[in-house]
Amino acid sequence: MISKILIVDPLTLLGRELLRCLEASPDLGFEIEYRHTSPDDELQIAELAAAPALVAPLEADEALAGVDVVVVASDAETDRTARLERMLAAHPEVAVVDVGRLQSLRELTSPDAGLDPAGGSDRRVRVAHPALAAAALVARALEVLDPVRIIVAAVDPVSGAGRDAIETLAHQAARRLQGGTPDHLLDGHVRAFSQISVDPDALAEEAAVILPGLPSTVTLTLGGCFHGHLAHLALELADPVDDFELRDLLEDRPDLVLVESPLKLDDVVDRDQVLLSLPQLSADRRVVAFTAMVDGLRVGGAVTAVAILRSMM
Repeated sequence: MISKILIVDPLTLLGRELLRCLEASPDLGFEIEYRHTSPDDELQIAELAAAPALVAPLEADEALAGVDVVVVASDAETDRTARLERMLAAHPEVAVVDVGRLQSLRELTSPDAGLDPAGGSDRRVRVAHPALAAAALVARALEVLDPVRIIVAAVDPVSGAGRDAIETLAHQAARRLQGGTPDHLLDGHVRAFSQISVDPDALAEEAAVILPGLPSTVTLTLGGCFHGHLAHLALELADPVDDFELRDLLEDRPDLVLVESPLKLDDVVDRDQVLLSLPQLSADRRVVAFTAMVDGLRVGGAVTAVAILRSMM
């Protein structure tokens, strides 16, 4: 039973979305406290859960007193996130839900799609990458067709790196439009009007956990869009499939929405479902391909985190 949760960094993009989702789930009924990991030692002032609140900096182990679950919504590594890692390592009895996907918590938490959380026993979980959350939902919808492998080509927006990254992207775009060279980079890259293929090893390791028993090949590209996660999915099936059977299986899932062209990233904002392009079949009708788009602040973000919290109760 959860009586108290601690939300770390509720003022990030993911943190604010999480608060909105919790406010829309009054049945959860637990006490919520807040801390921030900014280098700034001052109290942060914000409207949280429709009421003014002060967010104190994370300082010492006392912040975990009486806390059952820590939800981490941080989007940047600081000295305080390193302190948080040490605190959590010293308190294994405290459950952790990592929404912000901090690199420093990679060894502490394990990936979890949060799609069927009641089936798991791990109380220290990382919310799945939005592209993998989408892939898991599609694979589950088509599991009666015996998929034998899946390809996931993920394209990440800048918002995945936090609010400051969005401002940096706007600066880069303005500089490039003026014919200049941006002097502010995002992890060493100019992402405005660009696509950057990066090492997918960490995402591939996560896919092996999110998609157990389904061999996967994963690529990861950093895109120049402000928001919306994109994934190109291809599933190979054991046997040929009929168009009507395929669409019936997909349309039967409330978390998947088939969309006639054009499918736009703007359409996924504030949606809890995965939006899919109409399925395309290979000539032998054994390979089906989609484009999937999600609001990564919700699917593979706050909505998934709330589902995990609910399961922990």
